[in-house]
Amino acid sequence: MPRPAFLAPMATPGATVFGVMFLLDSLARAILVSVIPITAYRVLGSERDVSLLYFAIGVAGLAGTLSIPWLLQLMRRKWVYTLGCAALAAMGGLIATGTLPGLASGMWLRVCGSAALYTTLNLYIMDYIHKRELIKSEPLRLVFGGVSWTLGPFLGVYVSERLGMPAVAVVSTLCATLLLGYFWLLRLRDNPAVAPATRPPPGVAYNLRRFVVQPRLRLAYAIAYARSLWWSMFFIYAPLFMVKAGYGAAASAGVVSVGSAVLCLSFVFGRMARRTGVRPIIVGAYAVTGMLSIGVGLIAAYPLVAAAMLVAGAFAITALDALGGIAFLRAVHPYERAEMATVYSTYRQISDITGPMVFAVILTFLPLPAVFVATGLALLVMARIALHLPRGL
Repeated sequence: MPRPAFLAPMATPGATVFGVMFLLDSLARAILVSVIPITAYRVLGSERDVSLLYFAIGVAGLAGTLSIPWLLQLMRRKWVYTLGCAALAAMGGLIATGTLPGLASGMWLRVCGSAALYTTLNLYIMDYIHKRELIKSEPLRLVFGGVSWTLGPFLGVYVSERLGMPAVAVVSTLCATLLLGYFWLLRLRDNPAVAPATRPPPGVAYNLRRFVVQPRLRLAYAIAYARSLWWSMFFIYAPLFMVKAGYGAAASAGVVSVGSAVLCLSFVFGRMARRTGVRPIIVGAYAVTGMLSIGVGLIAAYPLVAAAMLVAGAFAITALDALGGIAFLRAVHPYERAEMATVYSTYRQISDITGPMVFAVILTFLPLPAVFVATGLALLVMARIALHLPRGL
């Protein structure tokens, strides 16, 4: 029976298909993103201890991420993607226990599952989408993700308060299950013309050396790391900031949802980049977000104004979500995509390790607003570094 024409984009590997996959993956994680720090704060009782928990999970998650090349050697890419879906399907139930062991285990599965899906999805994207088309496809993927990160944070807290954590876990698991079913329905294949899978990947140390000796890959990593650092700060400390200001869990989740909603506007930056290039937008996004973040810390006595500035910062940094990954996708050599994509994907874990570690030290001596100031200063430094991007990017 022929497939209806309007369903073709949903079944043919391309920007729309990868956007739908990213939507389901993001929703499975986003519905827990505000629930996790609030639950951790209730269990541990202080912002510093919450930071230390995220630091520990980041260290443990890094080990899982670096094992992905070994998994890709041991099994085909589709099975690694399947394992990532399974990890996301299991995380919600563990977090729903409300205990420290369950919370830590669920958070670890969230990190490892996300890394497996991110790495393999990037490989599929590089197989099916030409480099010159990335400036159109990447913003579209972020629009799909923006829907998830808009609905997920508030929906997770709302369902948790109305029906309890088990209901949130069910929704998260359902999203991961739908993603797995959709993935297998697509029957994606490795493209042998651009992604030969017969050569066993070298060891982790070799991959790290290969990555580090390539300046464009180092710069792409720095861009992704600083962007992830800001979002990590936003997802952990924006809810805590609002709760401590007396606005409750629903209001804190609302700030995260509104801040994430601007991802749906990522196509705006894609259109701008087609006229101006990627480089000036990335530099400007870091500078604007950095200044706004510093402003949040300085004006923390007015929580609603500070929340509005956080949302504005989220809009500015959305340019990096839409375009920042292009620096890596254009720089990586076809013959080492799997290895370099795995190293590149560690930027999330490294930001999840170093961010909470530094923030824990800051919170030992200074109040919570200092976290926003420190993050803003880091982004201003990154704006200067990003000037090294090729002008023709």
